[in-house]
Amino acid sequence: MKLARPIDKTHLQLSQVSKSFLREGHPLPVLDRISLTVNPEELVALVGPSGCGKTTLLQIVSGLVIPDAGEIFLNDARVSDGRGPVAYMQQKDLLLPWRKALANTLLGPEIAGEDLRTAQTEARQLFVDFGLSGFEQVYPAQLSGGMRQRVALIRTLLCRKSLLLLDEPFGALDAFTRRQMHDWLLRAWQEFRFTALFVTHDVEEALLLADRVYVLSARPAQVKAAIEVKLARPRVPTEREFVGQKAQLLTWLNQEPEEEG
Repeated sequence: MKLARPIDKTHLQLSQVSKSFLREGHPLPVLDRISLTVNPEELVALVGPSGCGKTTLLQIVSGLVIPDAGEIFLNDARVSDGRGPVAYMQQKDLLLPWRKALANTLLGPEIAGEDLRTAQTEARQLFVDFGLSGFEQVYPAQLSGGMRQRVALIRTLLCRKSLLLLDEPFGALDAFTRRQMHDWLLRAWQEFRFTALFVTHDVEEALLLADRVYVLSARPAQVKAAIEVKLARPRVPTEREFVGQKAQLLTWLNQEPEEEG
């Protein structure tokens, strides 16, 4: 399935990004001089202790939060107004309960004023591709968690943004459904070749999906390490190199305490 208007390619670069919040009247440093790169068509993962600022980093890239210092570049253009070609998919699917599944996926094209007939044709084909054929006119409450996340992913793709930000979108799913969602995401990536930065607490998930994994330290987060994952897809968690990279990531993470808040 090809979109009528293909997803553009994008390159993301963060340079020395820092952020603090006020907590009981005192500054709470969350991010400390974060620098990272996401190349066109890459899937890049962020892992780190709970509360270290991974979600804050995605919110900064999306424009929801303004950094205290540092710069963000998309395709070498500095992002300064909090707007950019970004789609943000969170752990909660955030489907509108009063809209049926198909109508939920068309929200982006509606807001953008696009031709809804074309968007609907694309959406219906994506429902077929994602194993949701026959569920177009079903309300979210009648769908399983995995089906709801697939609808949310279709909605994200139909926004046609060149950078996808995924904040633990599969974290609330059971292990079997989560593995299915990995397959759906990789299938979508192979088809549309989007660029994505995603947060996960699951080291195995990071290695199954990502081209590169950034390890963040405890708060205030710094980039502690970056690992290139050059394993061929589909990846097998029991293979020796996969096991070795997983052990290295766990070693880095186990050196960090969990943060509160």
